[in-house]
Amino acid sequence: MTQSTKQLPVSKLSVSRCKNLNSRKQAKCVVQSLEFHPGASIGFVTGYAKSLDLFEVDGENNKLLHRHNFANFPVDCAKFTYNGSEVILGSKRPFFYTFDLNKCSATKIAGIRNRPNVHFKKFSVSQNGEYLAFEGQEGLVAMFSAKDKQLVKCINHKTKVNCSTFLSDNVFLTGGRGGFCSLWDIRTWKTISDFQDDGALHVTSVGHSERHAAIGSDVGIVNIYNKDDLYKTIIESSSDSQESFDVYTTYCV
Repeated sequence: MTQSTKQLPVSKLSVSRCKNLNSRKQAKCVVQSLEFHPGASIGFVTGYAKSLDLFEVDGENNKLLHRHNFANFPVDCAKFTYNGSEVILGSKRPFFYTFDLNKCSATKIAGIRNRPNVHFKKFSVSQNGEYLAFEGQEGLVAMFSAKDKQLVKCINHKTKVNCSTFLSDNVFLTGGRGGFCSLWDIRTWKTISDFQDDGALHVTSVGHSERHAAIGSDVGIVNIYNKDDLYKTIIESSSDSQESFDVYTTYCV
């Protein structure tokens, strides 16, 4: 895109190959998470090497700015907070870490005692910076405060949860086994609606834009839904997608 254009061209998308983000310091193990800062030219790479690497993003040098090592903590998932002041890092371990970019220091956050079905391997961050949603076992999702990192509420999806996202400040979407999806009002912690994703055996990924939600499945189908239609879905009914893409031949992640 050029500075004079506001939308991507319909028929052609031009891309150029830039230097790998971690070319200055390549990971020795599998990379699990990569993300760009929401407001600065910074990106991180992390994974099973048990370290968080912060890079300056310029597409040419990508200088390593900082590396922080974690003892016995292979990272499965990591995300910037909504304002980019922290990185949240999750693992199969019964605890998680936060990394403060201003102080260049990490803080270990204890998990929940006597709740073995809560783990921190996968999570999502709310757009308003209020919540961290950790996907546990047996359909459980643990909502933590993003500010003080304390447990706020546990909600229960009807099947195993594979993915989740915040569609807005107040609406949370979960998807899982059997193609089953739920919309939650996090002001009341109650479901807005439950619906079956069209054509899905198991929902494996979810994403969204300002107007639409995308739901991907293990059969390679991605359905695009209008958010307003999802909010009006009758409980336990199937929701019709606005657009469906079935050209994918692999598992959607």
